[in-house]
Amino acid sequence: MSATHDPQGKPLAQSRPWLTVAGCLGGGMIAIALAFALLIAAVVVFVFFPEIVGMGKPGPTAFINAIGELRKAPALRVGTREIAVHVDASVPTETTIRAWLVPVGPGWKVEVGRTKVDVFAPGNTVQYIVPLEIDGKKLETPVKFGHAKPDGTAGGAADDQIWTVTLPPPRVDQSLVEVQSDPRKIRIEVDRDWVDHVVGDDKAKEAALASIRAAVVKQASSETATFEVREKGRAVVADMIRALLPEQFRDRRIVVRWSDEPAAD
Repeated sequence: MSATHDPQGKPLAQSRPWLTVAGCLGGGMIAIALAFALLIAAVVVFVFFPEIVGMGKPGPTAFINAIGELRKAPALRVGTREIAVHVDASVPTETTIRAWLVPVGPGWKVEVGRTKVDVFAPGNTVQYIVPLEIDGKKLETPVKFGHAKPDGTAGGAADDQIWTVTLPPPRVDQSLVEVQSDPRKIRIEVDRDWVDHVVGDDKAKEAALASIRAAVVKQASSETATFEVREKGRAVVADMIRALLPEQFRDRRIVVRWSDEPAAD
């Protein structure tokens, strides 16, 4: 059978419906696969990275902006505490013994007495801060958007949405430790040995007074002292954030957690 020609003498294109159908199916499958991949990606983001989903919404955006305003400061002051310390120091009174035939040289140090000093210093003041930068480098402050029941457990309704920010834990600001400077308020008890009674050396007293600051910082940094600061500091920081939010978002539940705490389930 001869090929069909048009009036111009060119062969006519033959219709091949199976090729058309295959082409449509191929394009459709690609589109379906792409849509499925996008759906999976959206589910992963929604489940594992809910904060990303919320960033485009007015409320979460306002929360992130408020955190950004806080981060402009190098630290947040969350509390002060007055601390009384008891410092004791003990300084030996020594003499050097040499052999009578060797009047020069290092000899041997012998303790012939010891002076003890007790210092009671009330009214020392420390400040607790939440550091936001160290050596000029800003620290991470991750945020999270989720839902919670009134008791704080997960799975609540949308009305119970909470906004969480993770910050470095509070610590003593060692640049602002105020040591009692009024000598009338500092009680000093000196127990001199017999040699010190003669010599009248104040080394033990000076050593005790010099160690007051270190004792204040140590006591203020103890677990017992910082426990209260950590708990009250959450409310203080939450109030700071709330004050930076637009009026319509100030009723939101703001949770502050410290970076050294285990992550919530």
